[in-house]
Amino acid sequence: MFNMLFKTALFGSNIIINRSVSRLASNGYLHNPGSEPLTYATFGQVVETSADRWPGRVAVRSIYEDVTLTYEQLLTKADSLGCSLRAQGLEKGDMVGIWSHNNSQFIVTLVGAARAGLISVLLNPLYEKPELSFCIKKTGLKAIVIGDTVKRNYFKIIEELIPEVYKQTPGNIESKTFPSLKSIISCDRMELPGTFCFESLLTSKQDCSRFCSKVEPDDGAVIHLTSGTTGDPKAALDAHFGYINNSYFIGKRQKLHEEHHTICVQAPLFHAMGSVITTGAALRHGATLVLAAPIYNPDMNLKALLNEKCTVLNGTPTMFVDILNLVRSTGAKPNLRVALNGGAPCSPQLVKDIKTHLNADMVTSLFGLSETTAAVFQNLPDDSTELVANTVGYIHDHVEARVVDDEGKTLPFGSPGELMVRGYCNMIGYWNDPKKTRETLRDDGWLHTGDKFILGEDGYGRIVGRLKDIIVRGGENIAPKEIEDLLNTHPDVIESQVVGVSDERLGEELCAVVRVRTGATFSADDLRRHLDGRLAKFKIPRLLRVAEQFPKTNSGKIQKFKIRDLIESGKL
Repeated sequence: MFNMLFKTALFGSNIIINRSVSRLASNGYLHNPGSEPLTYATFGQVVETSADRWPGRVAVRSIYEDVTLTYEQLLTKADSLGCSLRAQGLEKGDMVGIWSHNNSQFIVTLVGAARAGLISVLLNPLYEKPELSFCIKKTGLKAIVIGDTVKRNYFKIIEELIPEVYKQTPGNIESKTFPSLKSIISCDRMELPGTFCFESLLTSKQDCSRFCSKVEPDDGAVIHLTSGTTGDPKAALDAHFGYINNSYFIGKRQKLHEEHHTICVQAPLFHAMGSVITTGAALRHGATLVLAAPIYNPDMNLKALLNEKCTVLNGTPTMFVDILNLVRSTGAKPNLRVALNGGAPCSPQLVKDIKTHLNADMVTSLFGLSETTAAVFQNLPDDSTELVANTVGYIHDHVEARVVDDEGKTLPFGSPGELMVRGYCNMIGYWNDPKKTRETLRDDGWLHTGDKFILGEDGYGRIVGRLKDIIVRGGENIAPKEIEDLLNTHPDVIESQVVGVSDERLGEELCAVVRVRTGATFSADDLRRHLDGRLAKFKIPRLLRVAEQFPKTNSGKIQKFKIRDLIESGKL
C-alpha cells in the first residue's frame, strides 16, 4: 500500500531538481526520490543475508554479560528461539513482548521473532505495574521475555500482576487479567515459577526458514509504545518493509556500508534510537554492536569506546554532554568516526566539542518518530557544523514532506506549520486503535507528526516546536496528562499542571505546578511518595511549584506556555 502511495504522488510541472530532491517551487513540499531502490524484503531475510556475507564477524558483544555472538551464531540462536516460540503455539502475527534492559537476549528475541513471523512489542524496562498491565492488554501479548534481575526484579512485578504464576507450568499460563498471555520467558539463570528459562529455548534444531518464508515485507514487525497526549501509550506498528529500509538508509548516511564499524550502544533497545537507528542499521550493514552496560552508564560507555575501539556513537544531546564531561575530566582520547545525535536539537558548541574531544570525523543529527519507523530527516555525511546544529538534517531517501496550516493547506518554504510525512516508512497504524490511527494517518498516506516545522528549498528541515502536548526529557517523550491525572488523585491537590522547563543537560525537566486545598501543604517529597510505584521514575517531576491560580485564556483554557515562562523567569 505504501509503495503504491509513494509511486502515485502528484508532482507539478514546475518541479526543480536539487541534490536529488524534487520540490514545488511555490509550496513547502519536498520529495527525495532516493539514491537507490528500496529493498522488498523482511527483517528476518536481511539478517540471514548479513549472516551469509559475514558469518564470522562479531554481531553482538555484550561486555557486562561476557557474551560474544558472531552473525552466524546470532542467526542460529534467533532461529532456535523463533522455532521454540512457534512450538509453544504462537502463530504468525502473534505478539511477543520484550521487557528488559539492554542485553544480548533482547537482540536475539528481536531477530528470532521476525524470523518466525511474530511481532516484537518493545516495552520500557522502567514501566511500573499499571503501565505494564495496560500494554499487555493493549497489544494482546501471547508471550513476554523478561530481563534478569541485574537492575530490577522484573519477575516480582509479573508475580504481583499474575499471582497464579506460581501454580502454573511454563507455557500454560492462565490469567483472568491477561487472557491472551500464555508464556513467560525469563533471561534469569535461576529457574522461576511458571516461566521458561531463555537459554532452554535455544536448543531447537528445526528449520526456521519454513516460518520465515511465509512472512511478507508488508507484515508487521515491531511495535514501539509511544506516549500519547491522553497519557496512555499508543502502539505504533511498523512493517518489515519500513524497518529494513529505514535502518538501511540511516546506516548509509553514517557510512556504515563503507567499512566495518563498531557501535557503542548507549540508547535503550526498546526505543527506536536503539532498535532501528542503532540495531537495525548495524545488522543491515554488518556492524558490531557493543553493549557496555544493562542501563545507561556513561562511565561504562566510555570504557567500551576505548577498550573495544568503537567507531560509532549514537545518542541524545544529554548522552553526549555526559560523555564529554568524562572525557575532559579523565583525559581519555576516544577515536570515533561517526557521532549521531537524535531526540533533541544539538547546539553548535556541542557539535564542535564532539568533533574535538571525541575525534569524530562526522557528526550528524536525525529527526523522526516511532510512527515513521525512525528517521525522516538526517544530515548528510559532508554537512557543515552549522547545518548539523541548525537543522534536523536532509530529507530521507524515498520520503515526501510538506508543512500545512490549520486547514491542511500546504505552506510556502520558510513558513512554520505542521510537518506532514508520506512514504514507505510510515507505520501501518496504531494497534487496536482505528480512531487514533485515522486521526494521525490519512487515507492518502500523509501522516500528521504534530511537530511544528519549517522546510527549506535546500531539502533541510528545522523544528520550531511541538503542536502536541508532549515533553521531551533527555530524549524520552512524556505525556503531561498521565502525570496530572495521578497528581489530581492526591487528597490535598485541587488541580495540577505539568510543564517542561529548560534544562542544560536534559533539554527539558519536568515541573509540576499544583493548586492545593486551603490550609494544606504539598512538598516535593509528598509528590514523589504519591507517584512512586505508579509511574516510571523518569516521569516523576523533579521540580514542584505551588500556585494559587493558573493563567488562562478568556475561554478558560489553561495556558501552559505562560506557566513555563513564569517558572523560567523566577516568578513562580
